[in-house]
Formats: sequence, C-alpha cells, structure tokens
Amino acid sequence: MDVSISVVSYNTKDLLKRCLKSIYKNTKGLRFEVIVVDNGSKDNSFEMVKKNFPDVRIIANKSNIFFTKANNQAFEIARGKYFLILNSDTYFVDNSIKKMTDYLEKNKEVGAIEGLEIYEDGNLVQTGSRFSTPLIDFYELSFLGKRLKNRNLVDRYRLVSKDRRSNFEIDVGCDAFLMVRGEIVSRIGGYDENLLLYYTENDLCLRIKKLGYKIMHVGNSKVMHRVSASVSKIGWKKVDYYYKDLFAYYKKHGFMFMGAGLFLLLKTEEQILKLLKRND
Repeated sequence: MDVSISVVSYNTKDLLKRCLKSIYKNTKGLRFEVIVVDNGSKDNSFEMVKKNFPDVRIIANKSNIFFTKANNQAFEIARGKYFLILNSDTYFVDNSIKKMTDYLEKNKEVGAIEGLEIYEDGNLVQTGSRFSTPLIDFYELSFLGKRLKNRNLVDRYRLVSKDRRSNFEIDVGCDAFLMVRGEIVSRIGGYDENLLLYYTENDLCLRIKKLGYKIMHVGNSKVMHRVSASVSKIGWKKVDYYYKDLFAYYKKHGFMFMGAGLFLLLKTEEQILKLLKRND
C-alpha cells in the first residue's frame, strides 16, 4: 500500500462526500486506502459513507474525540508507506496525492510535506511557517498585541516573501493537507493527544525535525480548501480549545511561564469581548 489517507469528520456530510469523490476521481497510479474517522456526527455522515463509498474503511466514534485522537485511530490501522492527513472540507482537482508521494520518493531527507491550499475563491492559503513563539502569538492573537505588532517579525515567521506555488523549506506544515512518512509517524507515536485541535501541527513537525528530517512546502501539489468547516460548528468553544492547546504546547516545549501569561491575557480579553457582545 502506497498511501493511507486519513479524513476526520464532524458533521460535515456534504463536504466529506465531495472530498471522497474527488480522491477517487483524481488519484491515479497509486495503491491507496481511505480511512474516515467520524467523530460522533449527527448528520448521517456514517450512513452516507457506507452507502456511497464501500471501499472506505470507516471508524465511527460515539462522541467527538477531536482531531489528534481520531487521526491516531486511523494511523493504528493504516497500511500505507505514507500517511496523508486531510481535512474533510478539502477536495482535489488533479492527481496531487501522486505528486506528493513522488516527491517523498525522490527526497529521502524530507520527513513530511504540505501541499498548496487554495480557497474556493481562488486565493492562496498562506500555509507553512517557522515555529511559533509566545511573542509571535501575542502579536497575532491578542487585541493588545495586534496594536503593538512588530510586522517584520511576524512576516518572517509567516514566510510572506515565499511564493506558495514553489517549493521551500518550512518548520511547520499545515495538517489540513500534510503527508508524513509512515515509519516516522510510528517512531514518534502519532499526535500528542494532550492537544485537541490546535498546535497539533506545530508539535508534530517539531518532533519530526528533531529526528533530523526536513519539512517542505511543495507548491505543485494542491487541494481546494473551505477551511474550518468542522470547528466552526462548536462556536465559542473553539476559542477555549485554542487557548488551552496553546498553553499545553508551550508548557510541553519549555515556555511554561510565558505560555501561562499569554493564556491568562487571552482569556481575560475573551471574557471582556463576551461581555461587550452581551451588552450590544
């Protein structure tokens, strides 16, 4: 088996159907399997997959166990040499999965690659970055930080000078469309399940790089992306999950006190914003 494709879905039946149809229509010259992990959807996603895609291996969770645990479930049964992590709100228009495997076959020093993500309006998603820091997140997430932002520092972090249609080395690849060597996922044990939805790619890519591998952005492999279709269904909770994952990530990687300070600042700003909205 060349590739195992892991698609985690939470109440995205129609988008999931489009994603799966595009995989089977466009992926040629590969032996691949698709593993769908349904996180307790209430929109009949499970029944849709069973009816329309009999070749898909499906795991049906009774509740939402979130992104990391669900992808780890897929990896436990995956048989592919490569492991593609793919969001359910994406779809293919060409044979980009084959392009990704071809790249990894030719570049043994590369442990993981992200492809080019394109919004449905045709604009490019600015994925691929350096590793985040509490200061960068202060500038990007905090109302106060946005007003004090060091634009040059943030631009270097975001690699804004890079052409997303080209190939270039990155620290963090977007795990809405990220292919990793299966042997590497085995070595690092998959995702850290202490992170639920956010900073998952930061932690994963950091552990891959610590093994001595490169992470690359590969511009000729593309996917169309709606962006955040699942997390948009959980409302304010996604903000809480974001901040909790932020603190968990920085605590794990040696920035506990700075992470805690940023967490408290962001939570305070969140409460102020909620209060202002209630008073509108």
